[in-house]
Amino acid sequence: MKRIIPLVALLCILCSSQLAQAQTTIEKFFQKYQNDQSFTVINITPKMFSMFSKVSSDDPDAKKVMNLASKLKGLRILIKEDTKEGQKLYREAAQFLGTGMEELMSLRDKDSDLKFMVRENAKGNIAELVMLVGSSNEFLALLVLGDFSISEISEIAGNMNIDGFDNLGKLGEDTKGPKGRKGPK
Repeated sequence: MKRIIPLVALLCILCSSQLAQAQTTIEKFFQKYQNDQSFTVINITPKMFSMFSKVSSDDPDAKKVMNLASKLKGLRILIKEDTKEGQKLYREAAQFLGTGMEELMSLRDKDSDLKFMVRENAKGNIAELVMLVGSSNEFLALLVLGDFSISEISEIAGNMNIDGFDNLGKLGEDTKGPKGRKGPK
């Protein structure tokens, strides 16, 4: 009996980590196109964020970025520029968004579509943030994994040079959304 309890505890830990990995269905979309040479692929690992968060600085903006970096577990970006398939790729990627994802914001005009989706963890923080952008001439998919609040990421979003990501900064300016966090009107 004494040996069974630690074994059960180990199995529970392994199963919960596998479940957390399986929840990210948009990963299947990234995997489908990551070896396609017509896409630009950016993948920042948890180790990189861990190293980045250890850098010291007296700059308040840099401290905000480093604080957020310590809470991130990964960042993946998939970009296809100069393409006529931007809208098609947007619709395809949207089909990979799994259950449990909640829409934060969407924008649509005659030339492009943009969508922000999140999955929250038990603490009410964001565990997964997905941004999709599709236009008549480009496509972008961004996936951020971690344990952070919308206000933390919206504070620095405007300073990042990623098409569409500056719109995330607007979320912090808008009215209260679901579950009391700041969100779109």
